[in-house]
Amino acid sequence: MMQQGYGDPLTREALLSYLEDGEALPRVYVYDTLDSTNTAAKALAVEVGEDTDPCLIVAHGQTAGRGRMGRSFYSPPESGVYFSILLPSVSCLPDAVSVTCAASVAVMRALRRLSGKQTAIKWVNDLYYNQKKVCGILCEGMTQAGRQSLIVGIGINLRPAAFPEEIREIAGSMEDGQTPRAALIAAVYTELLPYLLHPTDRSWLTDYRTCSMVLGRQVRWMRDGVWQEGKAYAIDEDGALLVSDAHGDSHRLCTGEISVRLTP
Repeated sequence: MMQQGYGDPLTREALLSYLEDGEALPRVYVYDTLDSTNTAAKALAVEVGEDTDPCLIVAHGQTAGRGRMGRSFYSPPESGVYFSILLPSVSCLPDAVSVTCAASVAVMRALRRLSGKQTAIKWVNDLYYNQKKVCGILCEGMTQAGRQSLIVGIGINLRPAAFPEEIREIAGSMEDGQTPRAALIAAVYTELLPYLLHPTDRSWLTDYRTCSMVLGRQVRWMRDGVWQEGKAYAIDEDGALLVSDAHGDSHRLCTGEISVRLTP
């Protein structure tokens, strides 16, 4: 029996009802609980073989939600939306940074349209509302038997939640008890799919720059195990962050080993 928190059905039928005719409708899989929707998407990519239809894997809750750089993502049932979009067969894997940036904009636009609330984007993959993190995104590619698959995992803290003490200072929610979870997932899918199918598209870039909470700020970043400080001054065409250090030298931040922290 699927959970129906907030009188808010999160079922395959509900999700498909929010997707418009003529879209590339995905195969939809909904689970009460998964360890991680990205992990389930990887297993599904093997199962579907050469099938090229997009897949949408949704869970009411996750027991081992995953974020970038091995971090976890708190995923209690009913209070958030947790899903992965799988393209089981792509001709080539797009750059992970640009996919992540495009996904951030897709979530921002969907939240703004459905809730009327504006989030800010912290490079590269986090969305913030009221100065707290409300969304994390994890993009992964996999190759098997010469076939490449792309997975975009998204977790959004939609409803108020009692966060564990260790993350209470940084994690928050959209404080939204009205927006249907199925509608939000469908809206993000609709916003993001065109880019996933045409990864040279950069129509997301203006919104990504406009909604950045990093540009013009002093930041710290880690490279090769050493913290450096400087100012974030631009985001390039591929979503990489350009920063200048204390000596005036420029750096292009784009790899998964880099963590950006805003300074006070």
